[in-house]
This record gives sequence, structure tokens and C-alpha cells, in this order.
Amino acid sequence: MSLCQRGMKRSPGEAEGCSFPAGPGLKVFLHWSGEEERERCRVYSQGSLSAEEICIDLARRIGITPLCYSLFALYDPQGRVWLPPNHQFQVGKDTNVHLIFRMRYYFRNWHGMNDKEPAVFRNVPRPGDSLEEKPSGGALLDRSSFEYLFEQGKFEFIHDVASLRDFRSEPEIQRFKNESLGMAVLHLSHIALRKGISLEEVARKYSFKDCIPRSFQRQIQQNSLLTRFRMRSVFRRFLRRFQRHTVGAGRLSERDLMAKYLATLELLAPRFGSELFPALALEAAAEGDKGPPGANGAPPEPGPEPGRPLIPRDPPVTHHVLVSGTAGIQWRPAPPESAEPFSQRGYFGRKGRTKEPDPKAAARPPEPSEPPWCHFCDFREITHVVVKDSRISIHRQDNQCLEVALPSPGLALSLVSLVDGYFRLTADSSHYLCHDVAPPRLLLSIRHGIHGPMQEEFVFAKLRREEPEEGLYILRWSVLDFNRMILSVVKRSQQQAPGTPGAFKFRQFRIQKKGESFVLEGWDREFPSLRELLDVLKGCTLRSGEENFTVKRCCPPRPGEISDLLITRKVKDNGKQILNLTQLSFHQIRKNEITQRAHLGQGTRTNIYDGVLTVCGNSGNDDEAEYFSTEQNNNSREMHVILKVLDPSHRDIALAFFEAASLMSQVSHVHLAFVHGVCVRGSENILVEEFVEHGPLDVLLRKEKGRISVGWKITVAKQLGSALSYLEDKNLVHGNVCAKNILLARKGLEDGSAPFVKLSDPGISFTVLSREERVDRIPWIAPECVRDVGNLSTAADKWSFGTTLLEICFDADVPLKERTPSEVPLQAFWALSRHFRPYPTILGHIPPF
Repeated sequence: MSLCQRGMKRSPGEAEGCSFPAGPGLKVFLHWSGEEERERCRVYSQGSLSAEEICIDLARRIGITPLCYSLFALYDPQGRVWLPPNHQFQVGKDTNVHLIFRMRYYFRNWHGMNDKEPAVFRNVPRPGDSLEEKPSGGALLDRSSFEYLFEQGKFEFIHDVASLRDFRSEPEIQRFKNESLGMAVLHLSHIALRKGISLEEVARKYSFKDCIPRSFQRQIQQNSLLTRFRMRSVFRRFLRRFQRHTVGAGRLSERDLMAKYLATLELLAPRFGSELFPALALEAAAEGDKGPPGANGAPPEPGPEPGRPLIPRDPPVTHHVLVSGTAGIQWRPAPPESAEPFSQRGYFGRKGRTKEPDPKAAARPPEPSEPPWCHFCDFREITHVVVKDSRISIHRQDNQCLEVALPSPGLALSLVSLVDGYFRLTADSSHYLCHDVAPPRLLLSIRHGIHGPMQEEFVFAKLRREEPEEGLYILRWSVLDFNRMILSVVKRSQQQAPGTPGAFKFRQFRIQKKGESFVLEGWDREFPSLRELLDVLKGCTLRSGEENFTVKRCCPPRPGEISDLLITRKVKDNGKQILNLTQLSFHQIRKNEITQRAHLGQGTRTNIYDGVLTVCGNSGNDDEAEYFSTEQNNNSREMHVILKVLDPSHRDIALAFFEAASLMSQVSHVHLAFVHGVCVRGSENILVEEFVEHGPLDVLLRKEKGRISVGWKITVAKQLGSALSYLEDKNLVHGNVCAKNILLARKGLEDGSAPFVKLSDPGISFTVLSREERVDRIPWIAPECVRDVGNLSTAADKWSFGTTLLEICFDADVPLKERTPSEVPLQAFWALSRHFRPYPTILGHIPPF
């Protein structure tokens, strides 16, 4: 650990206060080089490298574990952008690139020392896999990550992450100075504890001015010689007292001191741990409020003329986008002083260096009030991100979209990779939001069903939850070695009955990555790809001691599953209702509140009618006024609805009917039809659903066959995917996705408009359908669900989504329509299934349109 040396001259390439050696190569500066105190700069002289490979190499060298390395990234100080993990470098003899290895993904109050901010922790296994006992959270950082963050925090504090220029009033300036001197005491105390010497000795070797922000240093230099001498004397007297009563008395450990330093830095520098992006244009609106270019056959808006840039050079900044681990994504109009060209601003989003104010000068005028921040979303609410040149679109589950134009394509990728990384850390560790920034190792994991480096307790708990069968296995990355995978296999015990403790045994086998080859430990055969190794292992028997374990079926990661790969933030929910999907819950509607009209058709064991729902006001009887009214005079009003009446002959499945109603009553999404509630009228059970004006999608597709543009169909597909992705995030299965269950709220056939669809309720629960009824749903039904309703999962909705896409593309022509269900052998249906491999997630891996 070394302090910034006084008077050190920097070359133009040594931006951001980092020293790089002379000569060619790709050079990466390290804030901390490990306990062995190696060189602070790592040089790569030749080869093709990705940013992810460099981060893994550096993390391995300084002792950062595979669990924590995903918090780090590479920063380009010359381009002032962060590099996405898939960024490729071609390093040769003419390469001269300077980068900084930094912790990018940061969660304030990870140390738990601030009661006013949300607690942050990793998930930990429940003791004994118990559901009753709630364990406390796990530590966010390993030892090496903590050390690295401390050194990075000192570096950023000294380089003005909180600057004297940020404070206007005299009390604020004085408080900043006092806190900065306190930080200097902690800084010097850390040196004393690390070196095993007293604070007085440290003070003789290092100046406190090397431990305070540069802006404060420059202000001190403007003081008289006598004032500076008095300040040094006071500071040294305080160090002696601190040494005698705190450091020397052993009341402060090295780890406590580091945590205290970072906690104080968070309070002193609100920008620490967040990133501010300048936007040249910004719009937040619902995706369906305007039609995409070319959605209805109209030509898209003309682009820039050849040779002319899309964005004029050095345009003014109109908005700011703020991204942080605990607050998500926020935006606001740029304050007037921020409207200068982006090229004039530095790493922390502030202007270039200006002359420090004279402390004896008159008080500055009060700073104009800044516009408040508008919260757009948390990372868990995002479905996908699209980037095109320097423009990005962040799509939310409720179909809201934030469109941002940034000054450069590099800055756009920087923002997208930031959002994508936070999403994996907080929502789904096995998913990416945008293919343009997807980490190469994650793509490998998705292709082969590999879990991240989670603890083995989570692996065994998942295998138990999966109703383990003989040969079921989980493949995951090692928690210790970046080049190792662990194969965990299940074996049924012959002595124990299924469901009893010890009924299944687990063994783990190692797969080592050696360069471009893969080797199973204990087998000297090398395979050029992981896929070839796994294909050979399938059906093989592996021996561990006296036990044999057969490798049969892979258990891949599930969307959003809980493990220590995810970081939990106890954020206030802003009054949002927490869904209770484990019990029936819906609004009960009285029989005199509905009016049944024309018969519209039949569903599965239901009759469908046009109807009216009367929302009653207060007529003097409290028992009759439970249903709310938004009218000021509480007069009754009527709503056009659809009534789905369960046939009285099927009263035995009323519970399944209520389950579907409960599901749709407790979820809320713009592309899901709203269920008002359930009415029991004599022997009839009635589901009351909103009326969607233009009816089923398949009817319109057949009516307008050959006249609907591809852009229109893509818009419909994206909206359907958005609804299914929302259900998948809540681990809910619709079970009846097809074009006739997609309702058109807006046709969008006119120029300048776009379609708007809603997915209707699934009807009778899939679990009570007979085999004949399931066969009738071919080809929308997933093959595994024809044989066994117990196989119904979110993967079944993905199959239905793919079949519905074919239906939409071919104007409601049903796949296999030339064959009746009885003429399609199930074996042929299973063969067809090989051509419909659903993606790991519904929407996130669809290429941008």
C-alpha cells in the first residue's frame, strides 16, 4: 500500500491519477495487487483477449473468488467509459492501451453500519433446508474484494469523488474539512496497523495532505505558512491521542477500521457507488403509446445523410441518468450548469479543474434548486434492453420503456453493461438483458445448463426440491477455481424408501478446463469442447469409492432461483401489495351486479357471454357499498365485461376454476386481461373479465390475411412475450397460450398507430384436463405435458409461445393443421419438439427488432 507521491508528474496517458509503465502493450492498473504486494500494473503483450478474460486473470492473481469477481470491470480512463465483458482486444507490438481494474457494481450499506439505508446481503442456505427458520444474510464480499474496495475507496476519495467545490455554505464546507481530516486519521491508522508501527512514526513518514481530497489540498496551499504549521501541529496532537486511546489500546481492528472508512465515505460522497450518465435526449413512455418505425408497413423515419453524424458534435446535455445498486435507475432533466458539452466533463461527471475559491471572498450566491430525480425502475422489473449505435431502450415488465440517446456508442454499451450486470446480481444470475454485452462465460453456461459458482448447500437443496431421480445432475462453476466445474450427481439409495432422509445420495466430480480443452478428473482423455464431454458422459457410470453414479439428465438453472449468487436488498416497497399466490384470493361479485347478455361462444367446459358489471355506489346500506366507486357522488356505473360461466355439470372442478380466477386476480400487467372477480349464481360459477374491444387475435389475422405487415406481428409478439416474462418472473404458469386467447385492445392497422394486445385468462386449470382435452391442444401444448400434467412448468409456456409465434407469422394457420389430433402420433409430436427448443427465458434472448 502506497500513498500518492507529492509532486509526481504525469504523462497525458496517465489519466485519473494512475501510473503506467512506458512501452507497448495492454496495461491494466490495479488499486491493490494482493497480499504479496506485487506490481500495481499488469501488462499483456500479445494475443486476443476479452475484457472478461482479463478480469478473471486479475481476480485469480490477487485472490478474488469466482463469486465476487462479477462485481469488477475494466475502466478506460482515456475514453472515459467502462468496457463490457465481451469487449475484444487484439494485442500486438503496436498496442498501447491503458485500463483500470475497478469494482464497478456497488451496494451502499453492504457493511450494515447505516441504519437509515436498506440492508444488503447475500442469500445463505437454510439450516437443514428448513423452511421455518429464517437465516441471517451472508457477507457480500470476500477478504480480497474487501481489501481491493478499501484501496479503491481511498483512491477515489483522494481524487475528489467528494470535492470541496460541491459545498456552498460555510457550515457544509467546515463539516467537509473536519470529516476529511477524520478520514486521513483512519487512512494513517490503517498504515500503522498494517506495518505494526505507531501513528507518530507514520505521521513522520507521510503527510496528512496525501490522505485528503485534492480540492482540499489546493485550498490548504492557499493558506499562509503559519496557518499550515498550526494545522499540522493540531493534527499531530490529535494523532497522539488517537494512538494512545484507540489504536494502541487495541480497540480498533484493521477490518473495523476499513469498514468505518468506507461507511464514512458513503456519507461524505453520495456519488460513491453510483454512475451518472449524460443524455442528449430522453423519453419515458409506454411502448404501445407510439408505433415503432415501419410497424404498419410505413417506411421508417429517414436516417442521417451519408457522412453526417447521427448526433451533432458536442451537443448540450438535456438529461442525466443515475444508476446505483440500491436505488435502480433514475433520471432527471440536467441542471442548467450541466448543459455544457459532454467532452468537457471528467470521470465523476464534473467539469474540468477550475480555480479554487478564495475562502476570504464574499459568500457565494445560493445554488439554484436542482430538479428531483424520477425513479424509472429497479433491475428486477426489466425484461430486456435494446441498443443501437448510441441509443438504448430499457423495457420494463409493465411495458414502460426508457429511451436514451447518449453521446457515443461506447457510453451506450457502458450503460447497458452496468444495468445488465446489476440485473444478474439482484434478479437472475443466469440471464442477460442484451446480447450486445453478454459475458462470454455466461453464454457458455446458458448453452450447457451450467449454474454459477454457488455453494454446494444450494445445489443439494435444489436437487431435493426437483424430486430427484436416478442420474439427475447439476453442473456448476467452482467457488474456488475459475477453470473448474463441479458435476453433482444423484443416486437413489436401495436401503431407504423414497421421501425418507438418506433416500438419495449425492456425489461431486470435477471437470477441469485446460486451455481450450475439458477433462474429467480421473480420466486422462481431453475433449475439445464441453458439449462433447457431456455427450460422452450421458448414460455413463462414474465411480466414487464403492459407489457408482450414472449421469442421465441435466437440471439447468431456473429463472430467478435463490442462491448466494443473488444479492438481497431490503428496499421499501413503496406501498406495493405483496402477492400471496399460495392461497385463493379474488373479489367476490354479487349476482345482482352482473347482467348476462348475448352468448359469444364456448371455452373448455365453459360458456362465454357478453355482459355488464354494475359498480354500485353508496345507497345508505354499508353492506351494499363494499365495491368502490371513483365517482364523487357515488352513483353507480356500468362496465362492459365478459362472463365465463362454468357448466353446472362440471361443479366437481369448481376449485380449479377458482384457481385460475385467483391467479389472474392477483397479477397486474398491461398485457394481461384484468379479472374483476368471481360470481356464484345458484349452481353457476362465473368469472367476470374485462371486455377487450376487438376480440381474439386469430379472428383478425384470418380476416386481414396477407395485409398485415411483419412489423405489426413483431410488435404483438413482443407484447405477448412481455406478459409471459412477467408471469415467469413470478414462477407462474399460464398453460393456455394461443392466438385465440390473445385479445386485441387496439388493432393498430392505421398509419401512425400500433397494436395493443392482452393475454386472456387460461380458463380451467390445466391439471384437471382429460387426456383427450390435452391432445386437442396439440400443437400448443408442450409434448411432456400431454403424457403427464405434472410436467407443467414455465417451460411449457415457452413451447406455447413458440407455437403461437408460428401461428401469428402465418396469419392464424395452425401448425400441423392438415392433420387432425388423432392422426398425429405422439411419437411424431415428440420428433417435432426437437425443432422447438425454447430459449432459457421468454423475451430476453430475442434479438432486437
